[in-house]
Amino acid sequence: MPKKKNVSTPKKEADVVQEKIEPIINEDRYEYTDEIDNTLLEGFVCLPDHRTVPNEPIPGVLVCHAFGGIRNLEEEKCRELAKVAGYIAFAADLYGKGKRGQSFEENMALLKPFREDRTNLLRRRLFLGLQCLRDQMACDKEKIAVIGFCFGGLCALDLARVNVGVKIAVSFHGTFTPLPDQPDPEKEKPIEASVLICHGDADTHIPHEQCMNVMAEMRARKADWQFISYGNAKHGFTDKGVGYNEQADKRSWMAMLALFKEKFGNTLITF
Repeated sequence: MPKKKNVSTPKKEADVVQEKIEPIINEDRYEYTDEIDNTLLEGFVCLPDHRTVPNEPIPGVLVCHAFGGIRNLEEEKCRELAKVAGYIAFAADLYGKGKRGQSFEENMALLKPFREDRTNLLRRRLFLGLQCLRDQMACDKEKIAVIGFCFGGLCALDLARVNVGVKIAVSFHGTFTPLPDQPDPEKEKPIEASVLICHGDADTHIPHEQCMNVMAEMRARKADWQFISYGNAKHGFTDKGVGYNEQADKRSWMAMLALFKEKFGNTLITF
């Protein structure tokens, strides 16, 4: 009796699970200079390798650091943006090359001149970082976002407030004090960027009045805005060295990626 041959049925295309290609990430330090006061700055740039993304411009994200300067937090977020979203990420250096605080007191000393001069010194350094991002060859200059943590969250909102071509601004546990040269939001032009504010409901650093005021400001400026308050999350909920809250960290990051996908499209975001 002849043996029965085993005949394999070809799999339908929909049944074939393609192997996920792990993105190849390039990263580097990037020196630039504030020529007004001759300060050497050193940013951190991270982008997907050309072999894993189409040969066309990709969105860029400016990452603004917390009051201690560029640290592991900001660098890891840059890597995540390149890996998960397929975007270029540039962490801007606001303080100067090598200037990093090692204690709360040192961080506050570094922050002080920028907090006191938001309309000149801080704005100038933010504009320099933004230009460095736009100068990256693969960056789509029409698809620029800015995100920031703590002090950097204030920076992200400040760039949205002055309408410099940023399409998305995201603040993670940032402060909300208005710009001193914009005392009456009702008289200002509408904010062009889509704004996402991710706030910790248990953040004792931010008075409730500040939360109400920034929402009133967004309404007055006719912004496309969201304010998400994460229950039980304290100040610094994305930072594993401070008031880390894993749930709030993950949920706020997903909220940001969802906004990126909505406004920019993407090469790698899959949800």
